[in-house]
Amino acid sequence: MQVKAIAQSLDQTWNISYNSEIRYFSWQNSRGFPASVPPLSGTGHGTQVYAPMSLSLTGNTSPNWKFEFVVRGGFVSSSQTTSGERGSVDTPVDTQLSGTVTYNGLTGIQPYFSMLINSPTGKSALYGAARFARMDGDLVDQGTYGEGWNFGPTAGVNIPLSQSLILTLSGGYTQRNPYAKESQNPFTGLVTDTVSVKNGDEATATAALGYAQGPLSLQGSASYSYDQVSQSSQFGLQDYNLYRVGPRTTISGSGSYAFNEMWSVFANGFWTHTEKNNVLDNNGLALITEPFNSNSNLYRINTGLNYRFANGFTVGPTASHLYRDHDGYDPTTFSFVPAKSRYAVGAAANYNVTNKININGKVERVWIRENENPGPPPFVPVVPFLSGDAWVVAGGATVNF
Repeated sequence: MQVKAIAQSLDQTWNISYNSEIRYFSWQNSRGFPASVPPLSGTGHGTQVYAPMSLSLTGNTSPNWKFEFVVRGGFVSSSQTTSGERGSVDTPVDTQLSGTVTYNGLTGIQPYFSMLINSPTGKSALYGAARFARMDGDLVDQGTYGEGWNFGPTAGVNIPLSQSLILTLSGGYTQRNPYAKESQNPFTGLVTDTVSVKNGDEATATAALGYAQGPLSLQGSASYSYDQVSQSSQFGLQDYNLYRVGPRTTISGSGSYAFNEMWSVFANGFWTHTEKNNVLDNNGLALITEPFNSNSNLYRINTGLNYRFANGFTVGPTASHLYRDHDGYDPTTFSFVPAKSRYAVGAAANYNVTNKININGKVERVWIRENENPGPPPFVPVVPFLSGDAWVVAGGATVNF
C-alpha cells in the first residue's frame, strides 16, 4: 500500500499525521440482511471494501494551549446477494471534521471544548435494488453509507487526581439535521420515492477514569444518552412523529500490561443497554412507550497478545466476542438487527519502518450464530434462524510529519 505525503510540518509547534487503511470483508450465511425481507429462504453472501482515511493536525502554540484538528473520510464498495434480491453501492462515506481546544494554564484542572461536524458526502438514499447493499453493522464496518449534517459540541474537563490517575467529565449535544432516504411509491410499489428523515437530537453525559503506572494501563468510562423525537415526512406529512429512541447507557473499559520489553497483553470491551422506545399508537397520532423493549443489550470484548522483536516488528493473536441478546431495532436502517453471537479469531501485526512511518495489518476469521427463536413473539415468524462465517483482512499505514 502506498501512502503519499502531501503536507509537511508547518514548524516544530505543529505535528501532522496521515492514516490510510484498506479493509476487506467477505461473508456468507443462511440468510441475507435484513433477514425479514421475503422470501424467507435461501442463502446470502456479500463483500465490502472499506478505505478509511484521516488527517490530523496537533499543535501547542504555547505552554497553556493545545489544539487538535482531524478530518476523517473514506470510500466504500459493498455488494450483497440474497434469495431473490441483489444490491450494490460504491460511494464515499460521510466526512467528519473535529476540533478540540484544551487549556493547561490552571492548576489541577484542564478544561477543553470540542466540536464534531458530520458532512453528508456519503449516499443516504439507495433506490431500487441498491438498498440491499446495506449490511449488518455487527458484521461489517459500514452498515449504512450516509446521513445528514450533524453538529456535536462537547465541553469537558480533565482532573488529574494523582500522577497516575486522571478523571474526565464531559457533556455533549448532537444536533441532527434531515437527510434523504428512499421509500416505496404507493402506486407502483417500486422503491423510487424519497422521504426526509430527521433522527432525534442527542444529549450525552460521560465520566471516565484513566490510570497508568509502570507496565499497567487502565481506562474506563460510563455514558448516558437521551434522544429527542425522530421525525419523517412519511405519507407526505412534514415533521411526522415516527419514534423516540430510548435512553442509552454505555459502559466501556480497556487495559494493557507489558510483562517485559517483548511480551504484552491487552483487552477492551463495552456493554450498551437501551431502554424502551416511544412508538406511535394504533391510531398513529401519539407516541407511547412500547409494550416490550425492542432494543437489545450489546456486549463486546476484544483481546490480544503481542510479541515485539528486536527490530520493532510486533505480531500476536487476537480474539473477540460480540453478543446481542435479542433482536434490536436499528433506526438508521429502519430494520431489525438480529440477535446473535459473533466470534472472531485472528492475528495482527505492525512495524515501525522509521520513527515516522508505521505499517499494520490483520486477518480474522469470523463465525456468527443466531438464536433459533430470536426476539419477542410478534417477530419470530419473520426473523428466521441464521448462521454464517466471514473473513476480514485489513492493512494500512500511518505517516507522521
